[in-house]
Amino acid sequence: MKILVINPNSSEHMTEHIRAEVLRIKRDDTHVMVIANAGAPAAIESARDVALAVPALLEQVKRANEEGYDAVILACFSDPGLQAAREVSDILVLGIEETTLHVAAMLGHKFTILTPLAKRIPAKEREVRGYGLESALASVRALDLSVSETDADPEATKKRILEVARQARDEDGAEVIVLGCAGMVGYAKDVEQRLGLVVLDPMGVAFKICEGLVDAGVHLSKRALYATVLPEGA
Repeated sequence: MKILVINPNSSEHMTEHIRAEVLRIKRDDTHVMVIANAGAPAAIESARDVALAVPALLEQVKRANEEGYDAVILACFSDPGLQAAREVSDILVLGIEETTLHVAAMLGHKFTILTPLAKRIPAKEREVRGYGLESALASVRALDLSVSETDADPEATKKRILEVARQARDEDGAEVIVLGCAGMVGYAKDVEQRLGLVVLDPMGVAFKICEGLVDAGVHLSKRALYATVLPEGA
């Protein structure tokens, strides 16, 4: 199978971080391409950043359809342009946030999302409601680190994750921790071993789910919500 992973921001360092993790976990028979979103912001930290990232992202999704890919994964924990991407795609498109939140809700009574910046807490709460999972949300807590900082300094970020995750466990009743940024890719196992809770790395979860869905022959319903949008003038 062929899977395209799109980092919706333009950071080559973060893209390489994502690529290394995907190559580590993929099956031998899975061909994967990991690309940055040239021209997009270097980090997705606001609604404006999301809006700026989407146009080029949609072109990459359309190109993946033309080049024979079986699926596309949007590797940002805001799922930028996810619904629009599904409208322009005949192949499976997964967002790492939507996919991981549904898995988190299956693994314990309540989950907590760790997001880099406090200003993004309201956005994460709204996204959880939008995915119909509000009853499973224990909390959204901020690391008070930028997206770039979470990617650049793994050890400092893991230390902060442990501090905030313990608060979520002890004060909010969280049983599952979701690392709510692709800049934290690859950190989950170390944190889980030291914390004693389930800790989910959205990139890893979404990628393995994607492989399984492609194997199962699952595809997007084009009946209404993700109905194909015809080109202008068609």
